[in-house]
Amino acid sequence: MVENRVSSESPKPSACFSCHALGISSSAALGAYMFYRAKKADSSSHRFTCALFGLDKENHMLSKDFDQQLEYQAQQTFRSDASSLQVDDVLEPIFIKSELSWRFERNTRINHLVVSNNVFILHLNEKTLQRRCPDEVPKDAKVTSTYQDAQIPDVISKVFLDPFGRIVLVSTRDKRDIYVLVSSPNSLKLNKKPIRLGTNSSFVLASVTWCNRFIQTQNDVVALLAGQDGRIFEVLIRNDGELLFSTEVYPSFKSIMDSIADSVTGIYCDVKSAYEDNSNVFVVITTQKALYYFEQQIDPSRKSDYFTSFFSFFRDASLPDLKYREFPGGTAQSEIQLFIKRKSETKQLLYRQFAWITGAGLFYTEIDPNNVQKSFLERSRIIYYHIGKIINENDEERPPKSVALTEFHCLMMFPHENQIRAVCTVNEKIVMIDGSMASGTPVCYARDHIRDQLWACTDEHVLRYTIKDERRDVWRVFMQKNDFQKAYETCAIADDDLETARRQRSINSRHADHLFNEKKYTPCANIYATSDTSFEDVTLKFFALRDKEPLREYLQAVLLNLQASADSTQITILTLWLTDLFLNELDELRQTYSTTTNRRKATSTTASSSLQPNEEILDEKGRKDKFDEIRRKFRNFLSKREIQPCLRQHRLAMYDLLTSHGDLDDLILFAEHVQDHERVILLYLEREDYKKALDTLEPLNNYQLLYKYSPTLIEKLPEQLITVWQKKYNDHFEPKELLPAMIAYSRAFPKGQEVLKFLEFCRSRNCTEKSIHNYLLSEYIKFNPSKIMLYLEGQTADPLAITYDPRYALRLCIDNDLKEESVFLYRLLNMYEEAVDTALQVDVKLAEECASTAPINDERTKKLWLKIANSVITQGHDLNEVMQILEDCGNELLKIEDVLPLFADFETIDQFKKPIINSLDHYNERLTFLRNEMNDASKSIDEIRDDLAKYRTRCVATIDSNEICSLCSQPLMIQSIFYIFACGHYFHGDCLFGYVRRIMERKDKRSLNGAGSEAINQSNPSKTSGKTTIQKDIDRVNYLQSIIASGSAPPSRDMESVQQELDNLVASQCILCGETAVDSLDEPLKAIL
Repeated sequence: MVENRVSSESPKPSACFSCHALGISSSAALGAYMFYRAKKADSSSHRFTCALFGLDKENHMLSKDFDQQLEYQAQQTFRSDASSLQVDDVLEPIFIKSELSWRFERNTRINHLVVSNNVFILHLNEKTLQRRCPDEVPKDAKVTSTYQDAQIPDVISKVFLDPFGRIVLVSTRDKRDIYVLVSSPNSLKLNKKPIRLGTNSSFVLASVTWCNRFIQTQNDVVALLAGQDGRIFEVLIRNDGELLFSTEVYPSFKSIMDSIADSVTGIYCDVKSAYEDNSNVFVVITTQKALYYFEQQIDPSRKSDYFTSFFSFFRDASLPDLKYREFPGGTAQSEIQLFIKRKSETKQLLYRQFAWITGAGLFYTEIDPNNVQKSFLERSRIIYYHIGKIINENDEERPPKSVALTEFHCLMMFPHENQIRAVCTVNEKIVMIDGSMASGTPVCYARDHIRDQLWACTDEHVLRYTIKDERRDVWRVFMQKNDFQKAYETCAIADDDLETARRQRSINSRHADHLFNEKKYTPCANIYATSDTSFEDVTLKFFALRDKEPLREYLQAVLLNLQASADSTQITILTLWLTDLFLNELDELRQTYSTTTNRRKATSTTASSSLQPNEEILDEKGRKDKFDEIRRKFRNFLSKREIQPCLRQHRLAMYDLLTSHGDLDDLILFAEHVQDHERVILLYLEREDYKKALDTLEPLNNYQLLYKYSPTLIEKLPEQLITVWQKKYNDHFEPKELLPAMIAYSRAFPKGQEVLKFLEFCRSRNCTEKSIHNYLLSEYIKFNPSKIMLYLEGQTADPLAITYDPRYALRLCIDNDLKEESVFLYRLLNMYEEAVDTALQVDVKLAEECASTAPINDERTKKLWLKIANSVITQGHDLNEVMQILEDCGNELLKIEDVLPLFADFETIDQFKKPIINSLDHYNERLTFLRNEMNDASKSIDEIRDDLAKYRTRCVATIDSNEICSLCSQPLMIQSIFYIFACGHYFHGDCLFGYVRRIMERKDKRSLNGAGSEAINQSNPSKTSGKTTIQKDIDRVNYLQSIIASGSAPPSRDMESVQQELDNLVASQCILCGETAVDSLDEPLKAIL
């Protein structure tokens, strides 16, 4: 991976022109430097660097100091981690043994140990079997022992325990009997009666293989028992230890053993691939001299006798017919050990290892579930017991007494040397020697396949082996053996992702080097990208090759493996570099084709020609295929998601780089990829490929580009372009922007009507842009003037709502002498005088229509009709037509006296007699009407004057409801009659009358007494002669007040006049601020109130 690892502590060389002056990172400078140094003689490197740094060709000068700076950074940035192949000396041991705290009686010797499902069966001394299970607790609290013993009648020879820890088989040494013991929680029960197999009592049990792992029975145990003489028995033992079934399944094998004087040492049976496929099984039988392999199918649905049919296929086979592998003879104590990797599901393929102690060495193989036979007969190997140990000629190479397998190691127990050796099964090297056996003499190993635990025992103690990080060095071994797949699988550390990644990079580095040495350049390029091999080393390797495809593959892989947080400059450098590599290769293919073509031409004109020895000439088809392949890869590269931001950001640099190679196709390809549609269109236009330019433009929703390039395209592809216009027409489409293109079309095709069709299309789509309608009118005038009037009449009569410019349309009509259309537009513009003048040039009726539709304006309309009359009189002297005009316009608008001056002086009056009489009668009627109107107006004025006099004292005022009387200070509203004055004083009617009366009496007290009788006599004329004026007023007030109080007025008067008179007497002015108040200033206030 490209990353910056420059140490801050390392000395940095001086540079007068550093990377920081260019504003790029050291990684970016390194990429440019590598490309610059590797292709210094190639002019394309100059183009690449200029494009990368954005420099002009003339200004691009790399100084010597800058070269030194870049070279220094290259050395510091990329470092190969060679130390990854070295093993750390300070490491914890892989195998850690611990002694169990079990204590045995004095003089007790452990002779053998078997473990299954955490059930331990120990052979103690000669005849004792002891059962222990750490998971169990005694049922009886009084019992403190955690083990169970069983005594066998004879000396024990071998002990076998089924995989689930339920059934124990024991063979004896002297009587050669076979006993069955039942192992259950806190119990070990012996069936005292031994089992008999066959008729011959000389059967010596050599080995047992349990089949319950793949044959599912309820509580029974199925096993194959192999005798030393070659007899093979299948037994079915019930869970209580009773033998239910036994049969010899392969009788003829004993004859084979007898014929070659060999004896059986072990047997192993298992499924071939997975426990779910339990019908395909194999059997391995080991002897002192060979290993025999059998495979066939069984019927797992049977309740017993599974293997009779299995071995029936080999019943009549002789030794040459069998599949076996011979080994040098020896007297080794044979033992079969297995390692079975636990699987979570029965469907999973089994991973198993098989080890067998022979006199020649340890037979070892990894069982391939897809080809078990080859695993045993072809792919197996011998691991020698004394690896790396110098053996004297007189020394005997003693085999181990017992072995144990782990996933990648084999532990060998050498009691005679009192040591244990751990050998790596991958490279057959010793990784551990344990000679500190203080626990006693080693006896044997025991593996619990159910619990996946490894145990061992000495003659005194039971030991447990804990395996810690067994894979930590195995991946290096696989890597050194060039088995990179297994190295990759074994290098992972569950809780250390960083270390796992470091190991994977080391493996990839070694793997890539291996492939490179084998000249598999392209595969190794992708692996190099994920290795820790330095970037500059890889690039220099690939640059030395003639084929630059591995370099391209490597750079692409590096680019794709960059983290999301990587410096964008790194991505930019790699992207530009790869682009240049692609373009160079495409250029070379073009040059090869050109050279080949020229050479062929030369060959055709000369008699003979010779080619350079190392020159490669591609035939036409091969060159084309190669060119298409590189271009396809280039397109795939440009479509990578990781470089899209870079391509968009640095598109100008890419354009410069592509342009420098002079390939317009690649330039178009890149512009299309980055969706720079405008540049694509420009490039197509530059090539005069107008069809592709239009095809690029059509699917876009960029209307601005359509507006911009339509003037160019319409001259070449008018029909196709206008079809695109129609397809693009929608609410966002602005046809007015296409006017330059329409004008260009009109210039290029003076007689073409495609634009007219488009304009009519716009009109049908309810386009309201005036410029479009104006251009439509101009096209109509050019090609079909008869449609103009229909178009104008189809518009609304409102000048503000029409979709064309009426003045522009009028100018067009005037210029093209379209009279009727001009009249229509004059009328639309309210230019009725011009309309009538123009209409008179066409038809008098049209002029009359114009005058009759003019807005009502007596003077203006009269003038229009006079124009018409004058035209008729001037042109034809048709008096009847003039009279008809007078009737059409109406006598109120145009009269006979208006047109008389237009006639010549010699005209007679006879023809005008009737119109003149009618005119005079009309004037007389008009005068009478005006006179009546004047009389009516005079009457109305008199009535208005009377009304004004009547209501001059009336007013309307708005007061608050809580106002009080200015005299008594009581609420004003408590009485129905009250008076309001503009000065702001308010009075009750009674308070006002009383106040006025007291003022009058105070003024003339003496005359008031006389005036009282005078006032009475006024109502009675015989008694009113001696009263004063004041007394009369007082009496009048009292009289009027009484009438109002009674509510009935005298017959000669109405209540309104009575109230008016009373108001005039007492309320003509405010009594507190009017003249009455001024006259009463000398009166005492107490006397008045």
